Parts: sequence; C-alpha cells; structure tokens
Amino acid sequence: MLRGVLYLLNMTGVPRLVIRLMMDRRVPLRVKLILPAALVYLIWPADLVPDIVPILGRIDDVLVVIFSLVFFLGTAPREIVMEHIRGPRSGDTPKKKNGPVIEGEYQVLDDDERAS
Repeated sequence: MLRGVLYLLNMTGVPRLVIRLMMDRRVPLRVKLILPAALVYLIWPADLVPDIVPILGRIDDVLVVIFSLVFFLGTAPREIVMEHIRGPRSGDTPKKKNGPVIEGEYQVLDDDERAS
C-alpha cells in the first residue's frame, strides 16, 4: 500500500486527486479533517522540533505533510479513490452540454461543388 501511495505522490495528478476527494460528498468528514489538521500543525507556533534547529526543524513539517497525505489517501474509501484515479468508466455516459441547436437542411458537398 505504501508503494502505491508513493507512486501517487510522484504523479502530477495528486493535488487534483486530493481536491476531488475533498469535494466528494461520499468521503466521510473525519477523513476530510486530516488535511486541515496538518495545515493547523504547520501554522501553529509550537512544533515537536522547533524551527530554530537548522535541518530537523523543517523536516518535521515535511514529514507531517507527507504522513497526512498518506493517511488521508489511505483512510478514504478505496472505491472512491480508484474512481477518481481512473476517471469515468467506459460504460458511463458523459453528461451532455446543452448547446445551441441549428435546425435546417444540410447537404454534403464535394470539393468540385464547393469550387463553383
């Protein structure tokens, strides 16, 4: 499972996937609260490792972001995540957009008929 999540993180569609999952009503609210909780931790002035420590101060923030994404994608319902990754199935019909309809008679013209 971790290998699959790391593969997802390397894809450029991860932010789009996260946004779609956050907007999907089928994903439970408790799962959606994982990412805002991680953002609150990043903004909160108290850290596990203070930011004053040269390298370790920033590493904990990066680890919180990575683990929150992994936990969010891991706890979201699998079928919903896979639906957003794959896109609509071939059997699903896309929604038609209602555009203007031009009524009248139509003819197919050959190249010779167009020239004259």
